[in-house]
Amino acid sequence: METRKEFLEAVMKMANLKDLEQADDAARAVISLTKLIIGDELSEEIAEASPPDLRQGWESIKAAQEDYFERDERLFETGETDGELERERQLKIASAN
Repeated sequence: METRKEFLEAVMKMANLKDLEQADDAARAVISLTKLIIGDELSEEIAEASPPDLRQGWESIKAAQEDYFERDERLFETGETDGELERERQLKIASAN
């Protein structure tokens, strides 16, 4: 796999998604969380080992913010979030737009 399009087509097929846009959204989410987990050093090594088109896509995605990750982990484990974290998330989303 050498190109971003080939990568997204594989994601689309593996995840039973309807189009490349959904595959791109899914790939960005997974890569963002992966970067948070593996850290900057390993992320840079992955970029260096990737073909140019995939490297550009990898480098364009920022690591997820840890507070989002922790909130989502708590939601997964308990089914609940506290109101403070939810309000903070909404403010961050609003300010990003």
